[in-house]
This record gives sequence, C-alpha cells and structure tokens, in this order.
Amino acid sequence: MKPPTVGSLPSKLAKGMLRFSSPTRLLSLIAVGCLSLDATVSRAQSEQANIGVRTKVIDGWLHPDGKHSADGGHSKVYAVLAVSEVKQEAKLVKPVDANAMLAILHRELSANGFKQCAKGSKPDILLTVSYGRGYVRNPYTKDQGAIQHAVDGIPTQEMAGDIQQIFDEVSPTFLAKSVKAAYEKLFIRVTAFAYPSNPTDKPKMLWKTIIVADDPANRDLNNLAEAMLKAGAPLFDKEVADKEIDLYKPLPIGHVDVGSPEVVPEPKK
Repeated sequence: MKPPTVGSLPSKLAKGMLRFSSPTRLLSLIAVGCLSLDATVSRAQSEQANIGVRTKVIDGWLHPDGKHSADGGHSKVYAVLAVSEVKQEAKLVKPVDANAMLAILHRELSANGFKQCAKGSKPDILLTVSYGRGYVRNPYTKDQGAIQHAVDGIPTQEMAGDIQQIFDEVSPTFLAKSVKAAYEKLFIRVTAFAYPSNPTDKPKMLWKTIIVADDPANRDLNNLAEAMLKAGAPLFDKEVADKEIDLYKPLPIGHVDVGSPEVVPEPKK
C-alpha cells in the first residue's frame, strides 16, 4: 500500500577504601570497571532516546485581542499528501517502512483532535511528512558560516544582530543546547499546508514540527518513529517560546566511586 495522495494538486506541493597488591592490578581493575560501565550506559541509552521537538506556526494567526495564540487556530481536518525520505550522504541504519510510519501518524493525529477527511471530500489542511538522517538547522544559532540548505529547506545562515541572541550566546545553558542541537540527528518533519482553492495557487505553509533524536548511526528510525510522533503530535499547530523542547530526558550517566588506593607489597613466599 502506497501512502495516499490527494487529487490534482500543485506540483510544488507534491515535492571506600580498596587495597591492591600492585599498581598494575589497580589500573587493570579500574579499566575493566570502566569498560563494564560504558557497556551498561550504552545499553541503557539505546533503550531511551533523547527526543526534541521544534515547532512553529508560520502564518502568525492572532487572537482577537491581538496576542499570539499558543494554538495556531487552523482546521484539524486533514489529508496526508506524501511520506518521503530525505536522502543524504549518510544512510539510515535500516530502510524505513513508510506505511507503518503513516499508520502511527494517523493514530497520533486522532489522539490529538485531528480528523482525517472523508473519502471524496476535500481536507482543510494537507500534511507532508519527511524523514531521514542528517544535520538539521540549529535553532539556537543565527549565523553558522557558509550558507547550506538543511532538511527544513531554509538556509542555515541568517543575519545576526538581535540583542537577545547576543545575550543568549554567552549563556552556558544556551551554549550547551546549541552544541547538542548541532549534532547529526534522526528526524521526522510534519508540515501543514492550506488546501488550495485553485491548483495553480502557490502552496501556503501553515505550521511545521520537526522531531529529532540523537545517535542516528546506532538507532533504527523504525523503532523510534512511534515515540517521536507521540512526542511531537501534541505540539502540532502550536507556537511555543522554547526553540526546542526535550520530551524524553536521557538516562543519567553512571559513575564509579573509587576510594583512596593503597599499594601494598607483594606477600613474601
């Protein structure tokens, strides 16, 4: 079964202490302990990914009182136009089952008040879904050097100069978030467009949500898609102040407490 398409639409939209007998023994035990710890942490992190959601309402819908709404205010009657992979140089660990991803999307949309349009009727919004592995635009950085087009189709370089950005960039918390956001990601992007009244009309984007997960070289997007869409769907058509919202926190990094070592002489034979 292929992902559904909708009628004849514009072509632009369709796209203690330890004692050791020798220093060597001490170092060996510490090394083994660290290796065991790394393996444990690795297994734990493989079971729970750190998922981030970046969401934005594009057309700036306002409340009658003139204030921006946390809810975009658009219709929730939808159809999915396409589900497609954004192929880049680095490949996904495994090919993604687009139909399975689509089924998950329909389920999460329904759980959040969206309604799939009836067969033969016109939807109010059209959704496109793109997914893949790569470097998405860093929401914390306004100037990233050379202009590049990231997976959201927007150049990564912008004019820097707003005062808030300058203050933000000297904040250790902001810097840590920026560094984390710059790493390669697994991503799913859901974008909503207004259903065009005329097939020749230029597509009008209403809102977009980009859901990202870390460690793409060691994670199967098929296994993460449900968690990612479940995290992102409540924020569809929402405007939030945070540049990225962390929905699932990574498990804490373990550590080994070693008491003051004492080297004792080898026992006499």
